[in-house]
Amino acid sequence: MTYDSLLFDVDGVLLAFHPDHPTVYRQAVVETFDAFDVSPEDAHVDAFIAGRTIDEMRRACADLGIDFGRFWPEREANTSRLQSNMMDRGERVPYDDCSVLPDLAAHHDMGVVSSNQHATIEYMLDRFDFAHLFETAYGREPTVEGFEQTKPETYYIEQAMADLDVTDGLYVGDSACDVRAAHRAGLDSAFIRRPHRDGYDLPEDPTYEVESLADLFDLPGIAESA
Repeated sequence: MTYDSLLFDVDGVLLAFHPDHPTVYRQAVVETFDAFDVSPEDAHVDAFIAGRTIDEMRRACADLGIDFGRFWPEREANTSRLQSNMMDRGERVPYDDCSVLPDLAAHHDMGVVSSNQHATIEYMLDRFDFAHLFETAYGREPTVEGFEQTKPETYYIEQAMADLDVTDGLYVGDSACDVRAAHRAGLDSAFIRRPHRDGYDLPEDPTYEVESLADLFDLPGIAESA
C-alpha cells in the first residue's frame, strides 16, 4: 500500500514554536478587550486561553458588557495578525526538516489541516513559499462554529480529504487530538515527537511515531513511492 495523500498539522509540525508563542494568544485577547475600552480581570482573559469553553468565553464578555458576537471575530483577527508578525520578525520559522517537503510532494498529494486561524495558515504558506507544495489547506474559520469544528472533530480533515479524493491517507501531527482526529476520519496517523513533546503521553496509539519529517521516508506507505 502506498499513501496517495499526506496531510499535515502546522504548529509544532511544520512551524516551530517560539518561547513567547503561548503569550501571543493572551496578548490578542488583551488587545481585543482594549478595543472595547474595558479593563478585564485576569479571569476574563483566562477564559479565552486554550482549554476553555465557549460558554466560559461568553460569560467573560457578558461580565464586561461586551457583545460576544462582535468580540469573537476581532479576537480572531488580532491573533492571526500577531502570529503573522512573529513570522515576519523571524520568531516563528519552519523546521529545518521541512526541506524534505518537495520530495514528499513529488510523490504524494499533500494538504494542510490546522486548528489555527485560516488567515494564519494562508499567511504561513505564502510567507515561506510553501503554497505550491500543498493542493489544499484548511485552518479554522473566524467564527464560533469554525472553532467548534477544530480537531479532534474531523470536519476540516474531511474537507481536505474530499479535495484530494483521498483513498489511503496519512495525517502528520504532534498532539493527541491530531491522532484522534486522524483515526476518526479513517486516516493513519504519524505522531512527530519534536523536542517540545518530550515526555508527552498519548492516550491513543498513533499508527507511527517519528522524530522528524525526514523519518516519514522510512514508513512503508511512503518509502515505496519516494
